[in-house]
Amino acid sequence: MGRSQLICTGAAYWSQYNIVLIIVRWLEVREEEFLLISRSGKIRKLLLEAKDTKVSRINLTGLPGGSDAFELAAKFCYGVNVEISISNVALLRCATRFMEMTEDISEKNLEIRTEVFLKDAVFSNISNSISVLHHCETLLPVSEEVNLVSQLTNAIANNACKEQLTSGLSKLEYNFSPKPVQCVDSETPLAWCGKSLAVLNLDLFQRVLSGLFIKDLQLVKGSFLDLDL
Repeated sequence: MGRSQLICTGAAYWSQYNIVLIIVRWLEVREEEFLLISRSGKIRKLLLEAKDTKVSRINLTGLPGGSDAFELAAKFCYGVNVEISISNVALLRCATRFMEMTEDISEKNLEIRTEVFLKDAVFSNISNSISVLHHCETLLPVSEEVNLVSQLTNAIANNACKEQLTSGLSKLEYNFSPKPVQCVDSETPLAWCGKSLAVLNLDLFQRVLSGLFIKDLQLVKGSFLDLDL
């Protein structure tokens, strides 16, 4: 990461450079170069508000995801490749909102990259949407404030609706086909979806169900009844 480093210690640290002390829960970070300022509107504002130009103390204890989120954001600012994945996209989406890593601050910033990943790899897939929604549980209320929870519940309902239509057409083709067609798997996509939702807490589980019923889905009988809630 160049001359600047993330320092996980409480020891005193001085140099000929101006020093920024950033506190993220238990993590203390001193930055000799101000690359974070070019990407984060939050840090830029806090530095401008700081009275002492020699040593500025910035408190980011409200950052969703804490030190893990800050480390990923800092790596991105320093040009280190940050791999966005199903397991960290919710954390990054919430962290970028808190740190104001938007296009208004810098082009091709981290927020837009998380949005592109969500659109391309998450919202179009039921399993991925459920997994990311599960990660949102520990990021509330920020994951709600950035509209991620609503986007995911809507995506699950929309994809389940498509699955139901596809399943119905497959059965119709099977019933009227003059040639033998391989039987449809006994576990329908919607039944599988119901079992996958069991990882969610009760509140999010109910919200997904509400979204499904709003779509007027005729869920496979018993697909949710066998779950141990």
